[in-house]
Amino acid sequence: MAEQGREEAEQPQPVQPPAVQPPAVELELQLPREWGRVVLRIYNEHLAAGVGVAAGFGIGIAAFYFGNLDLALPAIRRAIERRDPDNPDQPADPQVGEGVREGSLLVPVIFYSQLGYQYFTSILNGPFLKACLQAELAKVGYEAPIDVTVEKWELPNLPEGGAGLMGMMGEERVLGWLAELPEKVSLLSTAAGDSGIPEDVSSVAGVYTVASQEDVGEEEEAGPSQAGLPQQPPAQATPTAQQAELQEGPLKGRRARLLQHKDSPTAQTRLKAYSCLEKGAAMVTTGGYQEGVEHLLEGIMLMEHVTPDVVNLILYGQSWLHLDRAKLHQLTSTQLQANPDSTPCLLIQALQLSDGHIRQQAINHVIDIVLQHGETDPMYKHLAYIYCALGLTIWQTTRQPASALSACASALMHKSDHLLTLYYTAWCSMDVSVPQAIRQFQHYIHTAPTDHPAVPGAHYRLVTLYGQQDPSVHRDRILHHYNMAQQADRNRLPVFPSVLSGLTDAARRVYEQVMEQTHT
Repeated sequence: MAEQGREEAEQPQPVQPPAVQPPAVELELQLPREWGRVVLRIYNEHLAAGVGVAAGFGIGIAAFYFGNLDLALPAIRRAIERRDPDNPDQPADPQVGEGVREGSLLVPVIFYSQLGYQYFTSILNGPFLKACLQAELAKVGYEAPIDVTVEKWELPNLPEGGAGLMGMMGEERVLGWLAELPEKVSLLSTAAGDSGIPEDVSSVAGVYTVASQEDVGEEEEAGPSQAGLPQQPPAQATPTAQQAELQEGPLKGRRARLLQHKDSPTAQTRLKAYSCLEKGAAMVTTGGYQEGVEHLLEGIMLMEHVTPDVVNLILYGQSWLHLDRAKLHQLTSTQLQANPDSTPCLLIQALQLSDGHIRQQAINHVIDIVLQHGETDPMYKHLAYIYCALGLTIWQTTRQPASALSACASALMHKSDHLLTLYYTAWCSMDVSVPQAIRQFQHYIHTAPTDHPAVPGAHYRLVTLYGQQDPSVHRDRILHHYNMAQQADRNRLPVFPSVLSGLTDAARRVYEQVMEQTHT
């Protein structure tokens, strides 16, 4: 028996078959399940209306897509898709699906989670998706204006047309992604901030001014919507100090205050702004209507003012241009009767409207016409400013950062170092997370000249934001930004007042707390 058992043990054992790999179909089933989808329609409004090539709009988007599939499909994916950097092996969510069809251009977009759906609806409802698609397609050779709409939703247990972003699960995560959009489109590297759990700082937003307001007799202390940030100096020559001193005009006193700072880029830009405003005012009162309006707008843009209170003050204030409101309105209305698509007249009317949905619609209308006209439109080069004005109007109207950040991202697609947009991006980010706001304020500071009026306030804000985290951990950063804020405030140009006391007091309390901990 023992020998028999030994013989059986010595018998060759059958070879175990290798583990069977699941077929490709089963591997696909291991990917995340589809949560929902939408059919996105990308089309050319003018071509659809029969305007066509005669108006210079070229071939339709569908013809371009199917004739240049290897270029057009990646461009559309770059605009729509989002990948999780922490899970690079997972598919994009949302993801552009297979089976793009003609009929304009019908693009299936797949969601693998409700978060992907929320992200997509956010960029769809704001201006970012359309602007990003336009920019990505232009990179691969298609520059005709496009429009975007939804053809069909396929969503679980949601009404046709989808649900809004606010109030749905994952809102904070989606807002964090939206706050990152300006970094995605900006060509400048964002200074690295601290990581951490997103924190709601809505109680901070609206308490202090966004930027120092120009020191003028009629102006009240500016709230967060009344920022004035001069842009970097334009390429064209600016008035010399002697010319500025001799030139007559309603803003001569302001020009005189900047003469000793003529080497400052910020002062040069402000002098250029004053010159444009005075030239525009003279032209609209002597018959040069549209060109005069363009000069007025350029002056307002160089001063980086976007809110109705400040725009109206510059145009009609006694210590400013002191134009006749009724006459200017009549002139622009007459011009629009002759040319309903005059974007300078449409824009200067829109900027004077009070914050609200009507102003938002008016600015959106200007953007649509500018994009239809393309680079031939006189306002095309100012799209960054117009998108920024739209973003701030959205925020002032809704107090919801999602669409406002989308508009800011669109602005930075046209000018990645647009300083007012960079600052408002940081401002809106305070309602998303402290770390995100820190990164955006640092980005603004590293981009702006040191004598920009919002630089002192940005340093003070960083002090308070670091203070909302662990002050003992961020002691060196708090001390650095507090000292830089005081230095920048001392070196400000004479046309800018000191930072408002509410912000400086809050920063000083954080600074004193850190100093007390240092000496204990």
